[in-house]
Amino acid sequence: MRIRRRISLYVDYAVRSSSIRRIFTCSRQLSKFSLEEPVYTNFDVNEVIGLYARAVTTKISSFNFQDLIQFGRPPIPDEALIQNARTIREIILTSLSRRTLALRNLPYIMVLNPNISQIYNIYLHSINIVYKSGVKLETKEDNDRFVEALQNLVDTHTNAVPTLAKGFAESQTYISNDVANRFLDAHLHDRIGTRLMSKHHIALTKQSAPNQRPDPRFIGLVDTQLSPMELCREITLFLSDVCDLQYGMRPTMTIDVGEDVKFAYIPEHLEYILTELLKNSFRATIEQFLGMTPASQYRITHNLQEESAVLYPVVVTIVKTPGGVEIRLRDRGGGIEEDNLKRIWGYSESTFEEEERDGFKTLNTPPPSVTGTGGSSIGGLGYGLPLSQAYAEYFGGSIDLETCFGWGTDVYLTINSPQTI
Repeated sequence: MRIRRRISLYVDYAVRSSSIRRIFTCSRQLSKFSLEEPVYTNFDVNEVIGLYARAVTTKISSFNFQDLIQFGRPPIPDEALIQNARTIREIILTSLSRRTLALRNLPYIMVLNPNISQIYNIYLHSINIVYKSGVKLETKEDNDRFVEALQNLVDTHTNAVPTLAKGFAESQTYISNDVANRFLDAHLHDRIGTRLMSKHHIALTKQSAPNQRPDPRFIGLVDTQLSPMELCREITLFLSDVCDLQYGMRPTMTIDVGEDVKFAYIPEHLEYILTELLKNSFRATIEQFLGMTPASQYRITHNLQEESAVLYPVVVTIVKTPGGVEIRLRDRGGGIEEDNLKRIWGYSESTFEEEERDGFKTLNTPPPSVTGTGGSSIGGLGYGLPLSQAYAEYFGGSIDLETCFGWGTDVYLTINSPQTI
C-alpha cells in the first residue's frame, strides 16, 4: 500500500505540474531502480544539485597529475587523508551535480528513455551517498565511512557508459550529432575524473592502513614504474587469442624501440587506450591480409597486390620525452579512407558489425590483465576511440594519426607524466 500511495503521489504531482523539468524529476521515481537505498532521503537533493552545479570550483579545471602524488608514498598521515577526502568530496559533488543538470536539460523525449532514466537515477543516488557520508570529515572513522561511499559510487557507475551509449543510440533521432558529441565529451570527461579521484583515495586509504606493506611502486592508483612494453605484451596475448577464435590466425606485435622505458601513470587508463589502438590495428592487419578491407580491393583493382601476401606485425615505438612518453603504433592494415577518417572520433563510429559472431564481440572488450579490473562492455557502441582520446587528454595528452589508404596507419599516443616523484 505504501508503494502504491507513493506512486500515486508522484503521478498526481506530475499531472498538476506545468514544468517539464518537474515532470522529468517525477518520472525518474517511477522508473525501475535496482539500488536498495532510496534516492531521496532527509535532505533536498535538488537543493544540493543547485548549490554544487552552480558553484565556481576552480579545483576541477586545475586538477592535475601532481595532485595525485602530492602526499608522497604511503603510508599517508590520517590528517592528510582527511584533507584529501574533503577536497575530492567537493569536486565529486560538483561534477555529479553538473552532469545531473545536463541530463535534465536533454530533450524531454530523450529523458523518457529507460537507459537515460537509469543513468539519471544512478547520479541522484551517488549525490545522495557522497553528500551524506562527507557531512562530517574529521576523524579516521569518518574517512572510512567516506571511502565506503566512494566504493559504492565506483561500483554503481561501473556499467554506466554502456547504458548511456544505448540510451543515446535509441534516441539519436531527437538530437544532433554535434550536440550529442558535446554532451558526451563533457560527460565522459567528468566521469573519468570522478572515478579516478574516488578510486585513488580508496587506494591511498588502504595503502595507509595499519599493518599494511604497500607496494613501493604505487602511490594510490599511480604506478611509478609503469612499463608500456609489459602492457603491450599482456594486451597482445589477449587480443591474439580472440583473433585466433574469429579469424583462425594470430597477429603479432613487435617493439622496435623503448622496451626499457618506464614512467609514472595510471595503468588502468593506459591499458584501455592501448587495448583499443592495438585491437583496431590487429583487425585491420588481418582483414587486409585476407582481402576483406576496401584498401585490399583497391590494390587488386589497381594491380598493386603483392605477389606473396604477408601478415605484417604491428610495430610499437616507445620514446621517453621531457613531458612524459610518446608511443607510436604502426600497422600495414590498409589505412583509412578519407570519408571514414572524418568520422572516427565521433560517438557512433564502431568497428563492430551486428552480424558478427560472439567471438569477435569479445575483441571489443578490454582484458582483465595487468590492472585486474576487467573489461567494459562498451565495445561495438562506437565509443572506443573517443573514450581513448578522453583518457589521453585528461592530463593533457593526445592521440593523433597519419594514414595512407592502401598501405597502413601510424597512431601517435602522447602521455604527459612527471619526470620525477
